[in-house]
Amino acid sequence: MTGWYSITATGPIAIGNLTPIGQNSGQVGCRFPPNGHHLAACVNLPSHCQLWGPFWYYSRSLYLILPNPVYTTDIDRDQDTLPNNFYRLQWQNNRWIVQDQHLEAYLNEDIEIIGSQYLIKASFLKEFWNVGGIEIENTDEDAHPLQPFPWQTLVLSHNSREDFQVKDEGGFFAEMATLINPSWSIAIKIIGNYDDERPGDYERSKPPKWGSLGAGNVPVVINPIPKQRSESWEWLGDSIDSSTGGILLTGALWQLGKQKISVPFPNDVSFSNNLVKTYAAEMAIPWQSWKKTKNPLKSNQSVKKLIPGEWLTPAGAVYLWNDPSIFNQSGPLLDPYNRHVLGYGHLWLFKDEDKS
Repeated sequence: MTGWYSITATGPIAIGNLTPIGQNSGQVGCRFPPNGHHLAACVNLPSHCQLWGPFWYYSRSLYLILPNPVYTTDIDRDQDTLPNNFYRLQWQNNRWIVQDQHLEAYLNEDIEIIGSQYLIKASFLKEFWNVGGIEIENTDEDAHPLQPFPWQTLVLSHNSREDFQVKDEGGFFAEMATLINPSWSIAIKIIGNYDDERPGDYERSKPPKWGSLGAGNVPVVINPIPKQRSESWEWLGDSIDSSTGGILLTGALWQLGKQKISVPFPNDVSFSNNLVKTYAAEMAIPWQSWKKTKNPLKSNQSVKKLIPGEWLTPAGAVYLWNDPSIFNQSGPLLDPYNRHVLGYGHLWLFKDEDKS
């Protein structure tokens, strides 16, 4: 049934690439967080349902990636200490610049760009973006609106094996995996019932309680998040008239029309109308997708193969629109390949009074 759920891993997760099926992560590295294909497989998502995410869940709070154009003047803090203030860059005179009160600090190189390096509590993001900055008085780390990424990459070593037998004693190969900090979970919202044909069967109308995630099929626990706790997160799908920009909350796969060319910003029919005035985004992540092609040996059959050359724009990107914007509904943008139903390209729209 429609609602928010937490996915808690019981061990390190190995996600070798960004496809529905993980490859040998020792060959291609370990990508994190898991994308919509992995999450859909984990919760056994029916084709008529949709999901939002991945987001992060800790201590009854929802966390999102800190938007990219964010800086702090608290550069003298210890390396492991969270910044006590942070502000968002503004677009003026065709460039991203610091706010007026921080121009001197900028000239003295006393600012640090921290966007996309932390998670921000969802309840603070809306206020922070509207006000333009937050100064923290409470130094309690658990109460801080920012948190460091709650995961780290591990390199696991194994005996070299062949046919499940140790091939060379002392011969090892390395495998990369990701370990999530205790008490942290992945958060998603599932929209729709699992079995519309049996609406009276409660057990069949919701996700399973257990699943697996990653190339190693690491067991995970799937729990519903109480409605009274999660209903305050619904603003992530707010509608807004005449939005001036949007924040990318989940990784996006956008293409230039019907061409197999990835672009780092939403385009759709508006690309020709010069929709995006500017954007700030991290470097794109290599992506591989599945495509059905004719079997060269049997023309009446099709085969699936990986198609390289696409790129995924990481969460945290910020976009400003040229007027007027055609977007008026926050959420995953419609995608011609229906990847929005798996949560890709979730934009939260905002409206700045100052459009300079």
